[in-house]
Amino acid sequence: MKRHTAEILLVAVTALWGGTFVLVGDVVDGVHPSTDPSTFVALRFLVAAVLSMLLWPTALGVIDASVAKKGSILGVLYGAGFILQTFGLASTSPSTSAFITGTMVGFVPVIQFALFRTRIQLSHLVSIVLIVTGLYLFTKPDMHGVKTGDVLTLISAFVWALYMVLIDRWSTQLRDYPTKQNSLVILQFVVTCIMGVIGAAIHAAPQTVDLVVRWDKPLIIAVVYCSIFASIIPTFVQTRYQQYTHPVRAGVIYALEPLFASIIAWVLIQEHFEPRQLVGGGVLIAAVIVPEIWQSWRKK
Repeated sequence: MKRHTAEILLVAVTALWGGTFVLVGDVVDGVHPSTDPSTFVALRFLVAAVLSMLLWPTALGVIDASVAKKGSILGVLYGAGFILQTFGLASTSPSTSAFITGTMVGFVPVIQFALFRTRIQLSHLVSIVLIVTGLYLFTKPDMHGVKTGDVLTLISAFVWALYMVLIDRWSTQLRDYPTKQNSLVILQFVVTCIMGVIGAAIHAAPQTVDLVVRWDKPLIIAVVYCSIFASIIPTFVQTRYQQYTHPVRAGVIYALEPLFASIIAWVLIQEHFEPRQLVGGGVLIAAVIVPEIWQSWRKK
């Protein structure tokens, strides 16, 4: 029962991630200079770090060398995934980025085997094939030639996969220490915020201007939503509950993000689904359901 509860929570946070596409939109236009996304990342995770410290103040007092090391590594991977994906979007299409990012689920079993010699299960391979097929049909990626953005996004997908494997491993080790698990969440936000600040400074330096944030209603809504509903809640759920399911299974669920993003866009701004997307969405849902039916059949 705990595994199914954990997977329901992971589906919920994937839906929260999907909401960022509609709410954020072009909100980086509210950040000066230009449309530097690193400044938005810094703001998002600064708020997330401060709020998480207020939420779990005792977590700061239990940070030892081991927790600091693990939290910092997770933070670097967490931040690198965001930054690589963002820079990748500069020279590839959003649909291609969504497709390539979703392929991270294929890296998970390979990384697990390479690091921990974990056996690759046949049901996981079936899920991976269905996810990649469904994402291809749903996102309609532009596959005409390999672009720099495609490579950067592929690297980010590998980074996300490594992050998923390590957070599963280390949160399991801290299963009996929930306060230390909260420490991992805080450290990830702090490190990612620092990486965003560095990225914003690098972006601003050639222009010899100060980083100034133009606060307006869309920017405030985006920062609040992304810091609380797309950072604190999902990262807490990942750290606390992903350990109760398999990382490949978690990756399959996370790959539903483009589907949730489109459903939310359909509800809020009346975007329409094409027939090909409907088929792709069906395949994505099948990637989650079919392995469960298979496992139940095998048990019986």
